[in-house]
Amino acid sequence: MKPLLLVLILFAFAPQINAETMSVDLTPTIEYPVEQLEPVQKTLLSELLNSVTQLGDRKAACENVRVITPKQLHSLNITPQQRGIVLSYFYIHQKRECEAEEYGEFARLVAANLAVQKQSEVLRFVNALNTVSSSVYFDYVETELEFNQLPESVRNKTYQAEFLQHPFSLMHTLEQFE
Repeated sequence: MKPLLLVLILFAFAPQINAETMSVDLTPTIEYPVEQLEPVQKTLLSELLNSVTQLGDRKAACENVRVITPKQLHSLNITPQQRGIVLSYFYIHQKRECEAEEYGEFARLVAANLAVQKQSEVLRFVNALNTVSSSVYFDYVETELEFNQLPESVRNKTYQAEFLQHPFSLMHTLEQFE
């Protein structure tokens, strides 16, 4: 009987809790006999995994420690509820812009893998990986809807606020208002 080679795929940024950013990495794992994959499937899966690592590295590089001060936010003359929406919107917007190139490559490779992979385990893994890695983009759509429901005067003030136009630490900024 020929031994079956199984591969356990873990990522460089495997499940960890980052106390600095208050984030938890929920990157999925897969156990699958890679010798059953066709060469193109192996190549695309490998490229996808490399892309995930690059996206993870970029996400880490995009983290910022800059804090928006209460004085800066007070200058906008907005309610606490509006403040939460505004901060979330601009935080996610800045992250999305910072990660755009790496995320674009990741999304391309997810689509390619979904087109060529035939094994249900691999397809579930690719879908789970897409869900985890794309969550900030799903959050952005929801936050953008909330932001666009704010009064036009509030949106205009926030677009003109220079301090919102650059990456910042959402968690450290929000801690000031607890």
